[in-house]
Amino acid sequence: MHPPLWRPPIELSAVELGIVSRIRRAKLFIFLRQIRHRLFDEQFQKELAKIYTDSSKGHPPVPPAQLALVVILPMFQKLG
Repeated sequence: MHPPLWRPPIELSAVELGIVSRIRRAKLFIFLRQIRHRLFDEQFQKELAKIYTDSSKGHPPVPPAQLALVVILPMFQKLG
C-alpha cells in the first residue's frame, strides 16, 4: 500500500490566524505552515512515496510530507 498524498488546506483557518497573531518566537512554525503546500507539492510527495514498499501488513502508511515535518520541527527545537 502506497501512502496517500497529503493535501492540507492552503489558507489559514480563523483559529490558525489567531494563533499566528500571538506567536512571537518560533517563526519557523508559521513559515512552514504558510508554504507547506509549495514545499511538499504533489510531484515531491510522489518522489518521497517511492521509498515505500507495498505491503498489506502493518498500519496504513503516513504521508511522507507529514513525516518530514515531524522530523524537522523537533530538530529545530533541539529535541531530537
